[in-house]
Amino acid sequence: YRFYMDVRMEENFREYKINDYIICEELVNQAWGFDKIFSSKALSDIAKLIYTKGSVLCSNYRSVVEVDGKVVGFIFGLNEHAKKPGRNILFGLSVLWKLIRAKSDKTEKNDLINALKVHEKNRNIIVDRGRSEIILLVVHSEYHGNGFGKNLWAGFKEYCIKSNIGSIIVETNKLGASSFYEHLFVYSF
Repeated sequence: YRFYMDVRMEENFREYKINDYIICEELVNQAWGFDKIFSSKALSDIAKLIYTKGSVLCSNYRSVVEVDGKVVGFIFGLNEHAKKPGRNILFGLSVLWKLIRAKSDKTEKNDLINALKVHEKNRNIIVDRGRSEIILLVVHSEYHGNGFGKNLWAGFKEYCIKSNIGSIIVETNKLGASSFYEHLFVYSF
């Protein structure tokens, strides 16, 4: 005999709140594996901060999905026609200060700094700053395939459409979520 149990998840899509930050940072770490990439906890923490807080600060659209009351995914985006986030010089300086003071292998620290430089250089070649874009979209791996990423994207897309945005960009790589984004963009416009 086989018994099947209907397991329903109670999902809720809502605006990001400041107290969601810690779980969003954990989701970023789960997606990119900074704790595995860096032997130094300090550098891992800096990478998580750059990706997560940096994305929060340069977004004007922030939404999360909860399942049974726990945040399992989020999207941070920029709508070029909405109010722009402020410049975050203090954040940049605080990250620089953390990098300078971080106790870690000098080579590993230089690798992180060089990776950030190369990323920014390549990004500036491809993307004009201030264009509408998905800045960061992460769904916990245990919840992939449930449509949460698609629904987060749909909310951001609708927000952009309402302000007459003609295009939305996303930056990814072939090792990352490129197939997910290709599917979203091909089938959603």
